[in-house]
Amino acid sequence: MRVFPSTSAHQLALAAALFLAGAAGVADESDWISLGPENNFAAWRQPVGDWCEAGDAALDPNNPRRLIGKPGTGVMINGRSGRTASLVTKEAFQDVELCLEFMVASGSNSGVIFHGNHEIQIRDTCGKRPVTAADCGGIYPRAEAKPRYHYPYGGAPPRVNAAKQAGRWQTLHIIFRSPRFDPSGNKIANARFVKVVLNGQVLYQDQEVPYPSGLNWRRKERPRGPIILQGDYGPVAFRRVRVRPWQPQPASVKARGLNVPPPGFAALFNGKDFTGWRLSPLAREVWQIEDGALKSHRRIDRWGADLATAKAYKDFMLLLDFRMPEISDSGINFRRLIPPMENFGQAEQLNIRSRGGLCKLESFEFLPERVRKELGITDADVPHVPYIDPEIGKWHTIKLTVVGRSVSVEYDGKLLLDGFRYPPGLLSEEAAPIRLQKHIPCEIAGQLRDCPIEYRNIFIKELKPNEDR
Repeated sequence: MRVFPSTSAHQLALAAALFLAGAAGVADESDWISLGPENNFAAWRQPVGDWCEAGDAALDPNNPRRLIGKPGTGVMINGRSGRTASLVTKEAFQDVELCLEFMVASGSNSGVIFHGNHEIQIRDTCGKRPVTAADCGGIYPRAEAKPRYHYPYGGAPPRVNAAKQAGRWQTLHIIFRSPRFDPSGNKIANARFVKVVLNGQVLYQDQEVPYPSGLNWRRKERPRGPIILQGDYGPVAFRRVRVRPWQPQPASVKARGLNVPPPGFAALFNGKDFTGWRLSPLAREVWQIEDGALKSHRRIDRWGADLATAKAYKDFMLLLDFRMPEISDSGINFRRLIPPMENFGQAEQLNIRSRGGLCKLESFEFLPERVRKELGITDADVPHVPYIDPEIGKWHTIKLTVVGRSVSVEYDGKLLLDGFRYPPGLLSEEAAPIRLQKHIPCEIAGQLRDCPIEYRNIFIKELKPNEDR
């Protein structure tokens, strides 16, 4: 490992460019800026204490409460003892999006702090039940030092414990919206964590934070501030730390008109006929087009009526609307599953269901025990989405993004999964048709249902390797 104490003019110029972009409130898909250790830790205030650069990190085989570095570059480790100065960015940010990977030693504790005030906790709490605001992924609560260090109230526990074991690399994706102030400097809106995603699982969306974390809860808030990576509470390593200014997404694709694709997308359904789809004889019997929508209200007694795209797709972003006129079941099938899956089929399915929660990746519901053992899949590898039952008779929107072995899902603008990565050996990365499922009758909420379903506004964007999305 190497320690870099100096600063490069080149990186200062990059940091200044980021500051100006953030001040202007302009962001596109290519403006990520690295905050890594390159160029002698130039993005961070000096001195950086015992932070050093390595090519990788791992648990010390002689002491799992320590991390060791491997030769190379790109990884930041907070020294041998794991207790040194925190990293503080030279530049201040307002609304910002941050992505990074981290690794903690056994029992270790760290955090990502915005403006020096609002912290997302990083901690070795894999498998803990229940989780609190002070555990990994939590919005760290208000604290008091006397008569002993304690949390009187505040903070927010993560929606799910998505933490991995110590010694494994973990991903963290945060969008932070700074507090708002009037011209006199009075706060008129609290800070918010627009999105926090740990290891592909959504922990928060639009979570308000009325005051700073920890002992800083009385500290004055400001519209701009630095980003801090905590380094004084145990061994931690970071890599691929990148940041960019953030602003809300543009208006919904629904505003563009029925079956009219947004820029960069192609229409899979033209609203008039089945161009671009392969239909089995049974599918031709049960699907029809009315008012610019694909509809299948008929009961079928055997499988084989799914709609399948004529083209196979590998990496893509799919947008579509669906509506269930009554309690029903359907799904979006994509990619091939590698191991045999008894009583399920060989394509992954994003579940669409009226009762029991939708947007689950169905293969994990049907994984045979032998497949779990062969692939080494544990509970920590299984994706979790919040329980949602869609409103009957109303159009809902799904965005499904598939890149390599990673899957992201949005439902009615709410992020449910962000970059969930399949365990090796489960999901094929080869191109495959996308299918809209027509379900046979099944029992839902205690009754046998015919499973009617409708789709419209079906758009796709094919993604190239390493393309920003």
